[in-house]
Amino acid sequence: MLLSAYAFPVYTLAHIAIFVWCVSLVRRYHAPGAGIVAMIAAGLIYDNLIVSLGASIGAGPMLQMLSWPRFAMHALLTPFMMIAVLQFAAAAGVGWAKDRRWRIALWVLVVAMIIQGSVAHLIGLETVPACFDGILRYTANLHPSHFCSLDAQATGGGGAPIPAIVGNILTLIVGFSLWRLAGWPWLILGALAMFVAAAVPMSGFGMAPSNAGEVVLQMANAATAWRFRKALIP
Repeated sequence: MLLSAYAFPVYTLAHIAIFVWCVSLVRRYHAPGAGIVAMIAAGLIYDNLIVSLGASIGAGPMLQMLSWPRFAMHALLTPFMMIAVLQFAAAAGVGWAKDRRWRIALWVLVVAMIIQGSVAHLIGLETVPACFDGILRYTANLHPSHFCSLDAQATGGGGAPIPAIVGNILTLIVGFSLWRLAGWPWLILGALAMFVAAAVPMSGFGMAPSNAGEVVLQMANAATAWRFRKALIP
């Protein structure tokens, strides 16, 4: 049924809505973390848009070139979500999140995750075309079930997305705190949804489940910024 071919345009539209919402939250309320969520949403708009258009563009240098920013976005922008999560916690009154030492430690972690992601997934990046369920994209991790041609070879890429995993663990921790202290369960539920979606085997289901998890998590992030928006009103 080529469900993925329909899913990615929907994901693109969802991230556009999240971006517009978060920009509004920044302009109207200076909502905690909303600017960072908007920045990441902008990257995910591009990510899902290029995946949506891949089959129309076709395999070749053009699509490969347009795909490079997708990898750069994940390596360079994703770690900043930890700063947004810290801002959520501080706005909600979580004690440790207001400690200067924790803020410094988290910035150090963000820098470390950017370096790790860049070394593992960006520097020396080599990508190959992957085909699955009507989707054509370039990837550094090619499974045999995603071969576009009989002479394709499997590739292993840079391994697990450590920055995204670390960031989601922090989101779980903060989400639990917000649930206990403020009765706000949506951040931890968004993080759990992301973990479940990321665990779905890409070999059999493609990228659609994990990208759906990104939509749910970003919706939870945007909603959390909205929930605690009054905390930073001058």
